[in-house]
Amino acid sequence: MSTSAKESFGQYLDLCKDFEGKRPGSSLMGHINRQGRKALEEAVEAYRRDPLAIHDVEAAEFFSPDYGVNLSRMALDVDPADSFRCGVPNLNRLLVIVANDTFRPTRQLLRNMPEGLTVCSLNAVPEALEERVKHVIDRSLTGGDPATALNALLLGDGVLVHAAEGVKIDKAIQIVNISNPLMPILSPRCVVVIAEKEAEVKVLLCDHSQTEGVPHMSLETVHAELAEGAKAEIYDIEEGNGSSRRCMRFYGHQASRSSLTVNATGLRGGITSNEYHIDVPGDEAETSLSGLSICSDSQVYDTKVTLTHSGKHCTSRQMFKNALFDNARGGFGGKIIVKHGAMFTDAAQNNRNLLIGDTARMAAAPQLEIYCDEVKCSHGATTGQLDERAIFYMQTRGIPADEARRMLTQTFMSDIIDHISFEVLRQRIHVLVERRLSGASGNCDTCATACHTDSEL
Repeated sequence: MSTSAKESFGQYLDLCKDFEGKRPGSSLMGHINRQGRKALEEAVEAYRRDPLAIHDVEAAEFFSPDYGVNLSRMALDVDPADSFRCGVPNLNRLLVIVANDTFRPTRQLLRNMPEGLTVCSLNAVPEALEERVKHVIDRSLTGGDPATALNALLLGDGVLVHAAEGVKIDKAIQIVNISNPLMPILSPRCVVVIAEKEAEVKVLLCDHSQTEGVPHMSLETVHAELAEGAKAEIYDIEEGNGSSRRCMRFYGHQASRSSLTVNATGLRGGITSNEYHIDVPGDEAETSLSGLSICSDSQVYDTKVTLTHSGKHCTSRQMFKNALFDNARGGFGGKIIVKHGAMFTDAAQNNRNLLIGDTARMAAAPQLEIYCDEVKCSHGATTGQLDERAIFYMQTRGIPADEARRMLTQTFMSDIIDHISFEVLRQRIHVLVERRLSGASGNCDTCATACHTDSEL
């Protein structure tokens, strides 16, 4: 992190000082903002003492642009009904819209909310859940990540998904993030998913950038808190454009016998930085992380994972794949930590990459830190190109070379897509990947999601 990076965060600290005591929002939101300020000031001070104390070495490039921030919570001119059309009409879901940085429930959500499920704005969290939400968010601020601290400092709204004890939600909660700025803007977003004991919940996060040519950043945090025996599936889809930047931080915490599945699909974007921090203190827990990205032009897609096992008899699987075209750049940094006493841990981490072009680049660094005997752990990364012999063979069977490359690349991605449990979504992602590889333009008509009709607003 350079001196200019410190100045980048300082501009937002100064901005928030100008709005001290003037920002609207609930007492919970005020608490989050104050904790974010404290964490960011500590991160900047840590850098002053030791320039290596902050791991985000690309912060200067990422946060130095002078983005606007909607601290006064002005209503922005965004009409979701004009932005989306239904792409998968049969997806069984409860829909939430987040327009730039503002929570907007749909009538369909309010009308069909199952008993035991709470989906609401962070500004309207029931009093009985406030302390739980504070604890979840405060814990993410202890790691010294400046992006997470900045998100909490600037946050004005967010989404809570809470499944009560024993409640099993059949419908997916679909949260559609719309970026439709008329000027350069930073949109802080936050999603908190809490599954109580033996509860089950599914969440689909969809990021869409609708305005070409207008620089904008989505600064997001996602928190998943799983109690004993709980199960959560979280699917993340990004469909941005070359002007968009996305900085996402995922925090997971698993109790005993819980099961967490996270799947990410990066279809389009400008610069994307996704980090996953998952702690598994419980015994007999299961964790599954997977993701794919298709990058072209000068797109940058970076993924970092830190998965910490401290419980016994736990299992985790990671698989991330990237296909890089043109001048695209990719990065993967993965770390599995097995702490003392975490006996019989079974953990595997894999990263597979295709460079389709002479100028695409990929950097991969999988790591293991094991402080316990009687464990089974593995990690690996490969980066290569398509098999020219396979392409030649397909050409001899009458398949054009470009079509052969597309088919082989799609096959390379298929196991990540097949990991999606929603049949309709899984089928749609297969179609979207095929369209993306064939060069079809991305828009809401080809979206992977079942977006709303006017009557749902």
